[in-house]
Amino acid sequence: MGFLFESLLLDVGVLVACALLVVYSYFKWSFTYWKKLNVPYVEPCFPFGNFKETALMRKEFGYFCRDIYTRLEGHRYGGIYLFNAPRLLFLDPDLIKDVLVKDFSTFHDRGVYMNEEIEPLSGHLFSLNGKRWRNLRIKLTPTFTSGKMKMMFQRLVECGDELKLCLENIAGRGEVIEVKDILARFSTDVISSCAFGIECNCLKNEDAEFRQWGRKAFDQTVKMIIIGILSSIAPVVLDMLKVSTVDTDVSKYFLKMVQETVEYREKNNVKRNDFMQLLIQLKEKGSLDSEQGSEDRSEEEMNEFGETADGLSMSSMAAQAFAFFLAGFETSSTTMTFCLYELSVNPDIQERLRTEIDTVLEKHDGKISYEAVQEMSFLDKVVSETLRKYPPLPALTRECSKPYHIPETDIVLDTRMKVFISVIGLHHDPKYYPDPDRFDPERFSEEEKQKRHHYVYLPFGEGPRICIGMRFGLMQTKVGLVSLLSKYQFSVSKKTPVPLMFDPRSFILAPAGGMWLQIKKRSMEYAELLL
Repeated sequence: MGFLFESLLLDVGVLVACALLVVYSYFKWSFTYWKKLNVPYVEPCFPFGNFKETALMRKEFGYFCRDIYTRLEGHRYGGIYLFNAPRLLFLDPDLIKDVLVKDFSTFHDRGVYMNEEIEPLSGHLFSLNGKRWRNLRIKLTPTFTSGKMKMMFQRLVECGDELKLCLENIAGRGEVIEVKDILARFSTDVISSCAFGIECNCLKNEDAEFRQWGRKAFDQTVKMIIIGILSSIAPVVLDMLKVSTVDTDVSKYFLKMVQETVEYREKNNVKRNDFMQLLIQLKEKGSLDSEQGSEDRSEEEMNEFGETADGLSMSSMAAQAFAFFLAGFETSSTTMTFCLYELSVNPDIQERLRTEIDTVLEKHDGKISYEAVQEMSFLDKVVSETLRKYPPLPALTRECSKPYHIPETDIVLDTRMKVFISVIGLHHDPKYYPDPDRFDPERFSEEEKQKRHHYVYLPFGEGPRICIGMRFGLMQTKVGLVSLLSKYQFSVSKKTPVPLMFDPRSFILAPAGGMWLQIKKRSMEYAELLL
């Protein structure tokens, strides 16, 4: 009996060894892809390709994006490997312009995994492809015009007032606080109100239900990280196993919440100046009041997801609202966090910005208005420089919809080849931004911007797939900063991380361990006028 067991173990061991050898050989063969095409590439290692440090959560994704850019310095493009999957990185600004704008017909898709049958919330604008993306983009674009931003602006100001009130006692004692969480609660209040029409009051109650579900949506467990990797290199596995890219409980919560909100408003004829109201209008009419009426549009058959050319389905509405939450919550709160950090490290810049805020608000009777924020040119430079140093999404991705001949080369990319653009690499390239680690808002003076190639600054992407919520994100960030800096001063403390360390578990660039800054009430007389 013992002999048979040992023999079985030996057979199993041989099979495992053979399987590993086959896998290793396949990976080594895959790693010759770029060499065969005579494309410069970063040498990969088994089994991670060039993704080892990030896959093992030793370094954040932003490090990966910046590192591969640096290692391919001097080339216009270069090959990398995401595990065994070949990817092409574009470094040259002219080639980047081709991908994002000139040859957009070939690169109109992001190549992001989605399966609406398994996960309805995945069918949002960011991940949709082809004609469905174009149709939805046309519908949603009017929801982010300056007129619609003005419509939501007062709610942002109210959230800003609540943010100031939340910090008043703490600032009076000159305490050291973790600002990232507070700013995340501010962003959650803004998004919950403007996207979902829900007053969750996270600033007053940090354990509010919406805040808890928001945290869970961003919780990068090992399971979700593995799912994220599979979605990039082997999406067929997720399809076969029917695995959702969103936590099941989170998905059920957001779907139910949107459905109940819509049904309540329709039943009681409730109307609000928010994103949800605009989605309801699109659901009912297929267009917004300022657009051409749906009766003038061509008819289109109902597709398998219940969306027509003349309206949005309930699941599509939920998906767009969920994407609005994901994009507007984390990116804006981290941008404000990094901005306050830089202003604390550079008190002279903070004081200059505060002077501008005081001057402009005084012209507007001490009130934060849409027009007042638009007048703050130095604030715009400060936010732009923050987004340069700390772009929330370190990279852009696109997918070839057909074979693509790289201009001025003999290289032809295969259909479905995914390409990368290292945003953080471009933003930290000394060729475009001398002394790139220095925080200098004057890089974004009109004179300096004219000196640079337009496609070396891409915090929101560019071209037809530029971030549709860019205006809202910037507006939310600026209102938050003006609300705080008009009343409080920020400075570094013993707990402030200098230099910064980034969270390796976060896909979006985020500080590790939070951001600890000292906050004090302003000593200037003008602060009294704003009370």
